[in-house]
Amino acid sequence: MAKKRTILVVDDDVSASQMVKMILEKSGLYEVSVCNRGSKALEMIREKHPELVLLDIMMPDADGADVANQIREDESLALTRVVFMTSLVSEKEVAKNSVIGGHPFISKPISGENLLKSVQGFFELEN
Repeated sequence: MAKKRTILVVDDDVSASQMVKMILEKSGLYEVSVCNRGSKALEMIREKHPELVLLDIMMPDADGADVANQIREDESLALTRVVFMTSLVSEKEVAKNSVIGGHPFISKPISGENLLKSVQGFFELEN
């Protein structure tokens, strides 16, 4: 059996992050951790070394863009991919394959089918 890909979900919305975790883990392809405090995200990324971080942009205790910049500036996290999750921009409002701050994004609300398709697509991009 292939090794599961590792993902960290960073979102202050506990129920939304647990839903994302459940959907991804149910596929059998991913091992998912959750962090519900943006201010603790960098610490958890250093601890868990996920291959992919699904990062909410707007959180009350930390800005997702700032967290993404900290990841990018840390040489030990150079292989960590960041994908934003946001309700600020819908997929209909932008062209396909768009990015925010150099990172791809998934629009909220996230359907299970779109989440799985998007995450798989992000991993396929690196191959």
